[in-house]
Amino acid sequence: MPHSHRRKRHAGPKIALAAAGVLVLLAVVQGVVSGVVGIGAFSLDLRPTTSPPVAPIADSASDVTTTPPPRVTEEAAEEARVAIGSWKRSRGLLTVEVTRVDYQDGRLSVHAVAVNASAARMELPVATVSAVDDAGGTYGASVSTSQWPASIPKSGTITGRFDFEGRPSAAAKTLDITFAGILGQLAPTGGSLTVDDVVIPR
Repeated sequence: MPHSHRRKRHAGPKIALAAAGVLVLLAVVQGVVSGVVGIGAFSLDLRPTTSPPVAPIADSASDVTTTPPPRVTEEAAEEARVAIGSWKRSRGLLTVEVTRVDYQDGRLSVHAVAVNASAARMELPVATVSAVDDAGGTYGASVSTSQWPASIPKSGTITGRFDFEGRPSAAAKTLDITFAGILGQLAPTGGSLTVDDVVIPR
Protein backbone atom coordinates (compact mmCIF):
# COMPACT_ATOMS: atom_id res chain seq x y z
CA MET A 1 0.00 0.00 0.00
CA PRO A 2 2.76 2.58 0.87
CA HIS A 3 4.30 1.66 -2.50
CA SER A 4 1.31 2.83 -4.48
CA HIS A 5 1.23 6.23 -2.71
CA ARG A 6 4.86 6.76 -3.66
CA ARG A 7 4.04 6.09 -7.38
CA LYS A 8 1.24 8.65 -7.36
CA ARG A 9 3.50 11.29 -5.81
CA HIS A 10 6.15 10.80 -8.58
CA ALA A 11 3.61 10.75 -11.47
CA GLY A 12 2.46 14.40 -10.97
CA PRO A 13 5.80 16.10 -11.75
CA LYS A 14 6.35 13.83 -14.76
CA ILE A 15 3.00 14.83 -16.29
CA ALA A 16 3.74 18.52 -15.69
CA LEU A 17 7.16 18.23 -17.33
CA ALA A 18 5.65 16.40 -20.31
CA ALA A 19 3.00 19.12 -20.75
CA ALA A 20 5.63 21.84 -20.56
CA GLY A 21 7.72 20.03 -23.16
CA VAL A 22 4.74 19.81 -25.48
CA LEU A 23 4.10 23.56 -25.08
CA VAL A 24 7.74 24.39 -25.80
CA LEU A 25 7.67 22.16 -28.87
CA LEU A 26 4.48 23.85 -30.13
CA ALA A 27 6.06 27.28 -29.58
CA VAL A 28 9.12 26.26 -31.58
CA VAL A 29 6.95 24.99 -34.44
CA GLN A 30 4.88 28.20 -34.38
CA GLY A 31 8.03 30.31 -34.47
CA VAL A 32 9.41 28.39 -37.45
CA VAL A 33 6.17 28.56 -39.42
CA SER A 34 4.93 32.11 -38.70
CA GLY A 35 7.89 33.85 -37.13
CA VAL A 36 5.77 34.73 -34.06
CA VAL A 37 5.85 32.96 -30.66
CA GLY A 38 2.96 33.32 -28.22
CA ILE A 39 -0.62 34.52 -28.37
CA GLY A 40 -2.00 38.08 -28.49
CA ALA A 41 -0.29 40.54 -26.16
CA PHE A 42 2.09 37.79 -24.99
CA SER A 43 3.44 37.09 -28.49
CA LEU A 44 7.02 37.75 -29.61
CA ASP A 45 7.83 38.60 -33.27
CA LEU A 46 10.98 36.77 -34.32
CA ARG A 47 10.90 37.94 -37.99
CA PRO A 48 13.85 40.10 -39.10
CA THR A 49 13.03 43.76 -39.76
CA THR A 50 14.05 45.35 -43.11
CA SER A 51 14.61 49.01 -43.90
CA PRO A 52 13.74 50.60 -47.28
CA PRO A 53 16.71 51.00 -49.60
CA VAL A 54 18.40 54.39 -49.42
CA ALA A 55 19.55 56.02 -52.66
CA PRO A 56 23.27 56.75 -52.69
CA ILE A 57 24.17 60.44 -52.33
CA ALA A 58 26.86 61.84 -54.56
CA ASP A 59 29.58 63.32 -52.40
CA SER A 60 31.77 64.79 -55.11
CA ALA A 61 31.53 66.39 -58.52
CA SER A 62 32.88 63.21 -60.09
CA ASP A 63 29.68 61.36 -59.09
CA VAL A 64 27.46 63.72 -61.12
CA THR A 65 26.89 62.91 -64.80
CA THR A 66 25.97 65.80 -67.09
CA THR A 67 25.13 65.79 -70.80
CA PRO A 68 26.92 68.47 -72.81
CA PRO A 69 24.70 70.71 -75.00
CA PRO A 70 24.57 69.86 -78.72
CA ARG A 71 27.17 71.57 -80.83
CA VAL A 72 25.66 74.01 -83.33
CA THR A 73 27.63 74.97 -86.39
CA GLU A 74 26.59 77.89 -88.52
CA GLU A 75 28.12 79.47 -91.55
CA ALA A 76 28.60 83.16 -90.99
CA ALA A 77 26.65 85.16 -93.56
CA GLU A 78 28.56 87.73 -95.57
CA GLU A 79 28.00 91.23 -94.24
CA ALA A 80 25.40 93.14 -96.23
CA ARG A 81 26.58 96.24 -98.05
CA VAL A 82 24.22 98.98 -99.19
CA ALA A 83 24.43 101.95 -101.54
CA ILE A 84 21.59 104.49 -101.42
CA GLY A 85 21.18 107.29 -103.96
CA SER A 86 19.30 108.40 -107.05
CA TRP A 87 20.32 107.09 -110.47
CA LYS A 88 17.68 108.12 -113.02
CA ARG A 89 17.05 107.93 -116.75
CA SER A 90 14.06 109.08 -118.88
CA ARG A 91 13.09 108.15 -122.41
CA GLY A 92 9.91 109.48 -123.93
CA LEU A 93 7.18 109.29 -121.29
CA LEU A 94 8.90 106.62 -119.13
CA THR A 95 11.31 107.35 -116.28
CA VAL A 96 13.20 104.69 -114.30
CA GLU A 97 15.05 105.57 -111.10
CA VAL A 98 17.34 103.27 -109.09
CA THR A 99 17.21 104.22 -105.40
CA ARG A 100 19.16 101.49 -103.62
CA VAL A 101 21.62 98.65 -104.30
CA ASP A 102 22.22 95.80 -101.80
CA TYR A 103 25.08 93.35 -102.06
CA GLN A 104 25.25 90.20 -99.90
CA ASP A 105 26.31 86.57 -100.38
CA GLY A 106 27.12 87.02 -104.07
CA ARG A 107 23.80 88.68 -104.99
CA LEU A 108 23.12 92.22 -106.14
CA SER A 109 19.61 93.53 -105.43
CA VAL A 110 18.56 96.71 -107.22
CA HIS A 111 15.54 98.69 -105.97
CA ALA A 112 13.85 100.79 -108.62
CA VAL A 113 10.88 103.05 -109.35
CA ALA A 114 9.24 103.32 -112.80
CA VAL A 115 6.97 106.25 -113.73
CA ASN A 116 4.69 106.08 -116.76
CA ALA A 117 3.59 109.59 -117.72
CA SER A 118 1.65 108.43 -120.79
CA ALA A 119 -2.05 107.80 -121.32
CA ALA A 120 -1.45 104.11 -122.10
CA ARG A 121 -0.20 101.14 -120.07
CA MET A 122 3.39 99.94 -120.45
CA GLU A 123 4.99 96.56 -119.72
CA LEU A 124 8.52 96.24 -118.33
CA PRO A 125 9.16 92.47 -117.89
CA VAL A 126 11.82 91.13 -115.49
CA ALA A 127 13.21 88.64 -118.01
CA THR A 128 14.51 91.45 -120.24
CA VAL A 129 16.37 93.37 -117.50
CA SER A 130 20.17 92.95 -117.45
CA ALA A 131 23.29 94.70 -116.19
CA VAL A 132 26.97 95.05 -117.04
CA ASP A 133 29.64 96.38 -114.71
CA ASP A 134 32.58 98.61 -115.61
CA ALA A 135 34.95 95.61 -115.41
CA GLY A 136 33.01 93.70 -118.08
CA GLY A 137 30.95 91.40 -115.80
CA THR A 138 27.40 90.68 -116.95
CA TYR A 139 24.28 89.86 -114.91
CA GLY A 140 20.69 88.85 -115.63
CA ALA A 141 17.72 89.58 -113.39
CA SER A 142 16.28 86.49 -111.65
CA VAL A 143 12.69 85.82 -112.69
CA SER A 144 12.12 83.57 -109.65
CA THR A 145 13.32 85.89 -106.88
CA SER A 146 12.91 89.43 -108.25
CA GLN A 147 9.86 91.31 -107.01
CA TRP A 148 8.64 93.56 -109.80
CA PRO A 149 5.01 94.11 -110.95
CA ALA A 150 6.06 94.52 -114.64
CA SER A 151 2.82 96.26 -115.67
CA ILE A 152 2.85 100.06 -115.33
CA PRO A 153 -0.64 101.62 -115.57
CA LYS A 154 -1.21 104.83 -117.49
CA SER A 155 -0.13 107.87 -115.46
CA GLY A 156 1.03 105.38 -112.84
CA THR A 157 4.07 104.46 -110.77
CA ILE A 158 5.41 101.07 -109.68
CA THR A 159 8.25 100.09 -107.34
CA GLY A 160 10.09 96.81 -106.93
CA ARG A 161 13.37 94.94 -106.73
CA PHE A 162 15.54 93.13 -109.25
CA ASP A 163 17.87 90.36 -108.01
CA PHE A 164 21.03 89.80 -110.08
CA GLU A 165 22.99 86.60 -109.54
CA GLY A 166 26.79 86.83 -109.67
CA ARG A 167 29.70 88.20 -107.67
CA PRO A 168 31.24 91.40 -109.07
CA SER A 169 35.01 91.39 -109.39
CA ALA A 170 37.09 93.55 -107.06
CA ALA A 171 37.72 95.92 -109.98
CA ALA A 172 34.00 96.55 -110.62
CA LYS A 173 32.72 99.85 -109.24
CA THR A 174 29.53 100.67 -111.18
CA LEU A 175 26.68 99.03 -113.08
CA ASP A 176 24.81 99.99 -116.25
CA ILE A 177 21.30 98.53 -115.93
CA THR A 178 19.29 98.07 -119.12
CA PHE A 179 15.51 97.73 -119.10
CA ALA A 180 14.81 96.18 -122.48
CA GLY A 181 11.68 94.76 -124.07
CA ILE A 182 9.47 97.61 -122.89
CA LEU A 183 6.04 97.20 -124.45
CA GLY A 184 3.12 99.58 -124.89
CA GLN A 185 1.46 101.93 -127.38
CA LEU A 186 3.47 104.87 -126.05
CA ALA A 187 6.61 102.97 -124.95
CA PRO A 188 10.02 104.56 -125.63
CA THR A 189 11.36 104.19 -129.14
CA GLY A 190 13.24 100.92 -129.45
CA GLY A 191 11.60 99.65 -126.26
CA SER A 192 14.74 100.08 -124.19
CA LEU A 193 16.14 102.33 -121.47
CA THR A 194 19.51 102.19 -119.62
CA VAL A 195 20.35 103.66 -116.22
CA ASP A 196 24.12 104.32 -116.14
CA ASP A 197 26.79 104.39 -113.43
CA VAL A 198 24.84 102.82 -110.59
CA VAL A 199 27.25 102.35 -107.68
CA ILE A 200 28.17 98.83 -106.50
CA PRO A 201 28.36 98.89 -102.67
CA ARG A 202 31.72 97.90 -101.17
